[in-house]
Amino acid sequence: MKSALLLTLLSLAHFSFTQNTLQEGIDFYNNRAEGHMGTKAKAEHIDRAIAKLTIAYKNPAYEEKAGAYLIRCYNYKGRFVATTEKEKEVIFSKGKEIGEELVKKYPNSAPVVFEYICIIGLWADVSGVMQAAWDGVLGKMKDQTEQLYKIDETYAGAAGPMILGLLYAEAPYVPLFLTWPDNDKAKELMEKALKIAPDEFGNNYHYAELMVKLKKPEVAKKYLNHILEMKPRQRLLLEDIQYQIDAKALLAKIK
Repeated sequence: MKSALLLTLLSLAHFSFTQNTLQEGIDFYNNRAEGHMGTKAKAEHIDRAIAKLTIAYKNPAYEEKAGAYLIRCYNYKGRFVATTEKEKEVIFSKGKEIGEELVKKYPNSAPVVFEYICIIGLWADVSGVMQAAWDGVLGKMKDQTEQLYKIDETYAGAAGPMILGLLYAEAPYVPLFLTWPDNDKAKELMEKALKIAPDEFGNNYHYAELMVKLKKPEVAKKYLNHILEMKPRQRLLLEDIQYQIDAKALLAKIK
């Protein structure tokens, strides 16, 4: 009896410890931009988040939530802490590996599917989009984005329709292999995302990119100027600042 009680108490203590560790990891993640210089973040906050979330991830009870946050951490670290393309590729690969395991276990989890899409997109970008196409990564991104769209088209600022539209617009057309890229379909999906989340920085920026591609510079300027008028959100501070930097650069090109 004493042994059973002791095991129960130890199990509860471990559960409580893991729950606290998960929250600590999330707290470090939420403070990830503290002390930033422009769009360069300090490594200490995101590294502490990764350390805590890695512990929580090993507990099956928190695997889904901790795993999604871990991928998000590697996304952020690669974008705003890493300084070389090689370093970025290594960091994104770590998140990609976690994502590949998680989407098998939690195919209907919007946070897991969304984070996985983001990290493989970033990985494909630094690896080379054509190589990613031949490796089947773009097709995998499309499948997962369609899944996110089905789960919740409004999730993360209408990420489902926006990313799907972005794939239709930016994926390279490869005869007999990659034949689904379509600007008209891209426009339809991106306009749906903008209707759902008109003040999402990414929705405005990527739609403006498409308008430039379709030779509609005046329309593009409208959306780029909207980005510059908006105030970066504290919860996505560096992400929004980066979109404003990109918007200014794109405006300069089309004036």
